[in-house]
Amino acid sequence: MHATLTHHRRAAPSTATILGFISAGVPLDATPFERLGRLTVPRAYRRPGMFAFAVTGDSMTAPGGAGLPHGAYVLVDTHDLITQTGHVYAFCLPGGEYVAKRLRLHRGRPAMYSDNPTYPPAPLTPDVRRVGRIYATTLDGDTYQPVGYRPWND
Repeated sequence: MHATLTHHRRAAPSTATILGFISAGVPLDATPFERLGRLTVPRAYRRPGMFAFAVTGDSMTAPGGAGLPHGAYVLVDTHDLITQTGHVYAFCLPGGEYVAKRLRLHRGRPAMYSDNPTYPPAPLTPDVRRVGRIYATTLDGDTYQPVGYRPWND
């Protein structure tokens, strides 16, 4: 008799814990995570290991208002750590501050870019930790939008 192992795929949670704030502007002072509540996440946006941040600042708000505005919530996929240019990621800076930035090359080296052109790029150094890809955003906790790839035109 042959034994068969069945692996049950773990279901993604239906809610995401809001772990604190992520800066989309000037980095915030490092503070311990404080749980701000939970967001109900529609099935299409559920991921194992996901969590949420509340956005502060305007560096990821593109001209015309698109992007990650101040007051929005973002979902972070902690399993998606493969950073590719054009995508938005949550990064942890050496002082413990969390920032939302788009990855792009600057002078041939990886850098963190803002969608708002008034903010300069910052180098992606080895001491900056990649937390995960930001893949969705919501303003009201009911309606979600994907946060996708953005090509760069130099």
